[in-house]
Amino acid sequence: MQFEIVVKTIIDFIILEVNERKANGVVVGLSGGLDSAVATTLAVKALGSSHVFALILPDSPITPTSDVEDAKKLANILKIKYKIIEIGKTKNQFLRHLPKNKLAKGNFASRLRMCILYYYAGIMNYLVLGTTDKSEQKLGYYTKHGDGAADIFPIADLYKTEVREMARYLQLSSAFIEKKSSPRIWKGQTAESEIGLTYEEIDNVLKNLGDNDTLHKSKINTKKVAILTELMDKNSHKQQMGPLCKISYK
Repeated sequence: MQFEIVVKTIIDFIILEVNERKANGVVVGLSGGLDSAVATTLAVKALGSSHVFALILPDSPITPTSDVEDAKKLANILKIKYKIIEIGKTKNQFLRHLPKNKLAKGNFASRLRMCILYYYAGIMNYLVLGTTDKSEQKLGYYTKHGDGAADIFPIADLYKTEVREMARYLQLSSAFIEKKSSPRIWKGQTAESEIGLTYEEIDNVLKNLGDNDTLHKSKINTKKVAILTELMDKNSHKQQMGPLCKISYK
């Protein structure tokens, strides 16, 4: 990947979207994970620290303390203003009146976070910066009207493995680069264990779907290919995300 070209493309995209919509900047959910760290760093490069506001929205005890600390450290390095809001008590107050369901409960947390992001975006005349990557976007591995509901998606044309490479290029902390990806909507959740493949395997399949020769040569088990195609079919109703930054040259 030509990092300089990709970074410039994403920066131009963010600037264009903010200017065209006459917004003052962007608000981002800074989770302490890889994708939000990369997206936030690129937003600061595009707009400057004073036009990026981060919300750190832990759900104790689901969100590890290390995620909050990593998010705070990055916000301080980038010199952006941030606010920490614990969503657990508010979430549980609502859920007391609702039927119990693990998946619905997890998605509710994601949608609650997005409500808070849009609340601040409305007050500040900011756009909500999405942090979904291409692997998640293609699989539909995000919450509809939750983390899939942002105004702009600067890294949604970069596969997860490419986002990790971008993080190295941007010289982000190894805490982000090495951390297991997780939506953090229930305790102990990781994306790779839930899906059943590593992101290296996932991205290899997604890049080569329709090319059976390449898939065969890469020795990806046909059962694993089936897992991903079934997941994509199941989540096809989610494919309604807003403006994505298209990377024409990688």
